Order: sequence, then structure tokens, then C-alpha cells
Amino acid sequence: MRLENYHTHTVFSDGVNTPRECILWAQKKGLSGLGISDHSYTPFDLSYCMRPETHIEQYERTVRAEQKRAFEENGFPVYLGIEWDAGSVLERERYDYTIGSVHYMRMGENVYPVDFTPAEQIACIEKELHGNRLDYIKFYFEQVVEHARKNRPDVIGHFDLPNKFSDFDETDSDYRKIFLEAMRETLRYVPIFEINTGAMARGLRDVPYPNPVFLEDLREAGGKILFSSDAHRAENVDYGFDSMLSLAKKAGFEAVMVFENGKFREEPIE
Repeated sequence: MRLENYHTHTVFSDGVNTPRECILWAQKKGLSGLGISDHSYTPFDLSYCMRPETHIEQYERTVRAEQKRAFEENGFPVYLGIEWDAGSVLERERYDYTIGSVHYMRMGENVYPVDFTPAEQIACIEKELHGNRLDYIKFYFEQVVEHARKNRPDVIGHFDLPNKFSDFDETDSDYRKIFLEAMRETLRYVPIFEINTGAMARGLRDVPYPNPVFLEDLREAGGKILFSSDAHRAENVDYGFDSMLSLAKKAGFEAVMVFENGKFREEPIE
């Protein structure tokens, strides 16, 4: 069975390692391939993303060169992806695939980060939504749906990102209703969701995104899955893949998506 990670960050955005270092770790860990997917340019926040004038073209040249090198030296596939934030404009044809994510809440003239700190989440809830936590979740998912509808990325990234800090009750019936309605609407435009272990690697969550309690719902709604470690350190390129396999099987998935010949296809789960 092919196991590949498609969500990897490098020094070109907010990762620690170079693309080459990530590729070497992926080979060492026994992955079948690796996708590099640094953050797209968000002009309202330069703290974590690539910059058009310095990083993006260099990023693309570097990953394409490493792609060629890895294949020639070891037959190891490397893919040039990008994590496409809802606040970014990009030329998608320059990339092998795109991961669509929402990292910010746009409230009128204000922009609030979703996953930087709990304090910033609370500030948005208190200042903009009169303390209503479910309105925050609803507004976030509305932006995810709009990103999917408008831009049609290939993959939906960390669907329930606001719960990075485990501050929302995902067993609450009202939360579940909002989640499921957003999931089904998003699937109208993008059928592939990643199972993402990034917050687990940072010790912030015990479970991946989306919460495994929703995986069976995702399957029943016709969703497809791929595995992503959202690695910001090269050694985490395969973080939690064994647990993701177990969760996928438990939810009834029989296949995981892998990238091949310019598109995603189903790979049977063994």
C-alpha cells in the first residue's frame, strides 16, 4: 500500500527544514512519496506565509529541482503543492495540487487568526459575536464552504481547525449539526478531506482533524480521504499514520487517495 504525505511545510513558509531535508526524512521513514505544500501568500499577515517577491518563485524552482533529483536518484516521487488559504489569490496551474484551508475569520474590517492562540479565538468571539461560541463555529464553516465553492481546491485541509485547542465540545448536538451541514455542503465542491495529525504532533490534540467521531459521517456522505501529517518539522512527515489507518478502517473506508499522473486516485487500504 502506498503511504504518502501531501501536507508538508518548509523554510519557505513556517516550517523548520528545507524541502531536501523533508524528502530525505520521508525516504528514511519509508513513505512512498512526499508532497511539499507551503502556505500561500496572505497580504494581511506575513508572519507565516510565502511572499511573492522573495519566496514563491524560489519555492517553486527549488521543489521542482528536488522533484527531479529525487526521482533520478531513487525513483522517489515528490510533488509541488500549496496550502491555499481562503485569503489568497494564486495561479493554481503552477502546482500539482492544492490544499484549501481557512486560517482567518474575516469580520468586516477585522481579520482574526483561527489557530494561532486561544486568546485570539476568544477575542473574536467576544468582540464580534457577543460571546456566542457556536456562531463562531458557524461563521468559520461558512468560510470553508465558500472557499470550496469559489476556488475548488483539490483537498480540504484540517476541516475543523478551530478546535485545535480543544475548546469546543464536538459531542454537543448543536455543534454536530453545524459540522455536518458544512461538511455535506463542502463535499458538493470538493470530495477529498485530509485526515490531519498536525495538532497531535504539537501535543495540542489527542485526535486528528476531522475529529474521528465524524469520519463515518464523512464516508456515508461520499467523502474521500487522504493522510496528512501537516509536518512543520521533517521528522514528522509520517506522524500518526498508523493511527490514521486504524481510524479510517474503523470508519469503514476501504481506500485512501494518492496522487499519481497529475491527479488523485483511490488506493485500497490494506
